[in-house]
Amino acid sequence: MANKGQQAGAGASATDMPVVILYGRAALDRQQNVAQIAARLNAAGERTFVPAWEDLTGPSIPDVLEDLLKRGVRRALVVPVAFPADPSLGAWLAGALNAWRLEHADGDFDLRIAPPVEQFLDVATAVEAAVAAAPERIRPVADVKPAMGKPGWTDVPEHARQVFFCLGARCAHRRALPLYQHMRRIMKNIRPLNSGPQRAMCVRASCLYPCNQGPLLIVQPDGVWYGKLDETVIERIVQEHLLQGKPVAEAIVHRQKTPPDATGNIQ
Repeated sequence: MANKGQQAGAGASATDMPVVILYGRAALDRQQNVAQIAARLNAAGERTFVPAWEDLTGPSIPDVLEDLLKRGVRRALVVPVAFPADPSLGAWLAGALNAWRLEHADGDFDLRIAPPVEQFLDVATAVEAAVAAAPERIRPVADVKPAMGKPGWTDVPEHARQVFFCLGARCAHRRALPLYQHMRRIMKNIRPLNSGPQRAMCVRASCLYPCNQGPLLIVQPDGVWYGKLDETVIERIVQEHLLQGKPVAEAIVHRQKTPPDATGNIQ
């Protein structure tokens, strides 16, 4: 087994990796989403390509890696396929993946990162192809009804609180995405939280900082920051804080000095 502080098989070629993890977002063109790209590459049969998502579409990289671990796979190459690539990716992803291999694989996992695919794309040629697209694919905006939004998007709905849930890359790496979905499933079945004076409006946010406390969410206007979330904590936040107005003290990582509202709800 390789030394825990070193990458296993450091001298081997990345082209020999049996599994390639395609790390991207669902925002790619419908004909080139991550799952479809993986399927096309898998058709060649030379190695296994597995999608992992940065957003709400599917499993995160830790989920994919744990599945590989269960299947006895100990070597994988991560290829960032999002376009444009997140500029901060190179600053944090390698360290986060090494932390995972040390914690979950005891260092016995040869895990590497390839350059982002955008570095190998000829964008200028793609632009020329778009300009030269068939006439039926060019859409005159004059044919579309003028609109800046839907009719119901004019007024702010009645609500008591806003929940800002961090889905930034580092929190997503800590499984923020399924936690957010878990929270939404719970809230969907609690009528007062969906409309009326007790409504809690959920906002998917990018990085909220501090990442080391992630996954994070903030409840406003209460000024309460919750960190290191899991399903149990999420359930308590929904039932105790959003529904009853009683913050979950054990899960608070920061609290602004915000006075209680007129109802005295915040304790």
